[in-house]
Amino acid sequence: MSEPKPDAKRLRVLVTGAAGLIGKAATQALRREGHEVLATDRTASADCQALDFTDSRATDALIDSGIEAIVHCGAISGPADARNHPELIAPVNVGGTMNLLELGRRAGIRRMVYCSSTSVYGDIAGHGPVVEDVVLRPKSLYGVSKAAGELVVAGYGQQFGFSTVALRISTVYGPDRKHFCAIRTLVDAAVEGRSGVLDHGLHDFRQYVHVSDAAASIVLALKAERPLRPHYTITGGERWDLRSIAGLVSRLIPGFGYDIGDSADPGEDCHPIFSLAAAKNDLGYVPHTSMEKGIAELIAHVRANGPITEKA
Repeated sequence: MSEPKPDAKRLRVLVTGAAGLIGKAATQALRREGHEVLATDRTASADCQALDFTDSRATDALIDSGIEAIVHCGAISGPADARNHPELIAPVNVGGTMNLLELGRRAGIRRMVYCSSTSVYGDIAGHGPVVEDVVLRPKSLYGVSKAAGELVVAGYGQQFGFSTVALRISTVYGPDRKHFCAIRTLVDAAVEGRSGVLDHGLHDFRQYVHVSDAAASIVLALKAERPLRPHYTITGGERWDLRSIAGLVSRLIPGFGYDIGDSADPGEDCHPIFSLAAAKNDLGYVPHTSMEKGIAELIAHVRANGPITEKA
């Protein structure tokens, strides 16, 4: 990453979910840009201060902490978790977001960057490229909660006079991902000399984004002088089916075999290619990590550090 401009505005930024995949990478990227980051997560660690943002008393305690911006990565993370804990979705993903917005209003922040998801789109017919103004039809509670969060974020900012931007981030992969990821499952199996086994999705197309690109989009959204729209789609710029991804792994690790069910994954949305034009034009976002590069780096990481997921 290039050095920040000498006249770039340095901010004190509250990051939620900073122990998670996107939050951790965003925290590191923001610090490289020279920002002062207050990294928080549900549980305290050496790198994060504890913050339960569903507790308004906890968020109120930060009003005088000098924060100038909020990057909200914390959430019930993904449709799978949402299915397992439906009773938590509204309190965490909507109610918790409102607590942070109220903190932002009272602290007088400059901007809030909200990590949304392409799950807000639901299934989309046609060939694309799909722009942000398409009608949202989320088909999971997770997707509904993220769409609701977008509206609350935009409405709060408009009513109370601070800038907000939502990033609709596609499926993120990278070395630190803790939740299920088909790419990780295949790479772990290949490195260990096992067959890659997945129940569904051989022909499912997905638009992954490497965690470094997702983090870069957050930095860009935070420092953009004036985002021109309330939400932007962020992907890796490529659309791959799982058979092709497994084939790529087998090219990088010769001899790797896989057994992927050819039925559609019931938990996946069907998306044509998304347009990145708005994110490029308004924020300067361009993905830099191709699928081949990202998987090669992930293979190197697993070889150096061991498998990062449970066996399939």
